[in-house]
This record gives sequence, structure tokens and C-alpha cells, in this order.
Amino acid sequence: MATVRMADYLQREIVNNFKRLYDKSNPEIKQDTVDADALYETLLSGKVRALEEFMRHQFAGILQLNDVLVETEELTLKTDMMLFDTTYKDGERVICENFVDDTEITVPLSTPVWMICKPDSWRGESGVPINANIGNLPEEVAESAKPYIDSIKKKHQDESHRQAKKRIDTDKVEQTLEQFTTLNQALKAWPALSKLVSQEKISKVHEKQQRKRKEQQQRSKIEPIEQNLNKTILTATLLGDD
Repeated sequence: MATVRMADYLQREIVNNFKRLYDKSNPEIKQDTVDADALYETLLSGKVRALEEFMRHQFAGILQLNDVLVETEELTLKTDMMLFDTTYKDGERVICENFVDDTEITVPLSTPVWMICKPDSWRGESGVPINANIGNLPEEVAESAKPYIDSIKKKHQDESHRQAKKRIDTDKVEQTLEQFTTLNQALKAWPALSKLVSQEKISKVHEKQQRKRKEQQQRSKIEPIEQNLNKTILTATLLGDD
């Protein structure tokens, strides 16, 4: 059986499997519906109902409700916030913080709601993003909305940290694999790597190891008698043919 080379396709397979296991060990930090529902009720529900009534009475027969409002199952926030990313320092990838303006965060709602629509060439129509910078909100709602906005931003920030850590760990796996020319070498140095490789390739490595052990066993049987046998063969060779 041929040696299993650490080819590019094998490295990609290992790296992709590592990413999959990373996500399993460090699950995605998802937004939940509780914060979005509460935020919609706090900031928008009453105003959207008032707009809906206004549209029905003042624009009946002129404009359709869905010309102005769209039914959506998600809320989009736009806010300035600190997020985690990666950068290189002394040749090594490390986590860093970046302040990002107008970060958009999409949060699921538990039930569809009416929202002022925003023309979107990619997704048809979607609700306009809510300005979630507390300092820009009216005082009468800012205090009530702050806990929900902070919770949403915290989850988004934590997910950015998880993604940054994933990129760093993935880099380490890629750099480690580059040190080896064969899978066998890599498995000897890093036994847990077997969890990232298909069973077919592991079997090939084991077959080669078993074949090598068999060759060593056969060699050990020959060694005790080899000297005398070699002497006889060499003497006969020197004497030549009769």
C-alpha cells in the first residue's frame, strides 16, 4: 500500500473537519427571539400600528399597505460597537478589538410583524434597520430599550470573539500540517489528528505499519543464520562455476 502523502486535498479535509469539530465544541452564539420581541414591543409596536391605521384610512385605494409596510420575521439593528477580529503581531495571528460603525445585527422574532419596508435588491424587501445607538433614541424609550439592545450586542460581540478564536486555531492546524510530508508522520507527532482524518486513510497507515512489523519479524528470523549462509554464498561465488 502506498504512503499517504500530506497532499493539499488531505490538508483541506483535515482543516474542514477541525472547523466542524470546533463548532461542535464551541457552538455558535445565536440570537434568541426574547430580546427582539421585547425590543419591537418597546420601540415599534405602537407606532407601526398607528401607521397601519393611518395607511388604511388616509391612503385607502391609493396605496397598498405593503407598499409601505412589510411582514417580517426578523429585526435588524444598526449600531456602533466594539467587535473582535484577528491581526498579525510578530508573525503570529492574534485576537484584536475593532470599533465598527453601523454594524448590522439581525435578530429573529417569534412571530411575523409589520415593519417599515426597505427596498433590497438582494432579498426583495426587508424591514429598515433600527437605530440602536442608545444616545440617539428618545429619552422616554431609551431606558426601557437599553437592556434588550445590550443583550443583543453582547451576543453579537461574543460570537465575533468565537469566530476570531476559530480563525486562530484553524491557522495553527494549517501551520502544523505543513511540517509533515506524510500522514504517518503527522499521526505519530499528533495522535488526536486521527479524529480529523477519514477511516480509509487511517487504515492505509495501519496497513503500512503492519507490513513494516512483518518485515521486521521476518528479518529477525534470518539474522541468526544469516552470517553462515552468506559465507557459503560468498565462497561459492568466489570459486566460480565448475
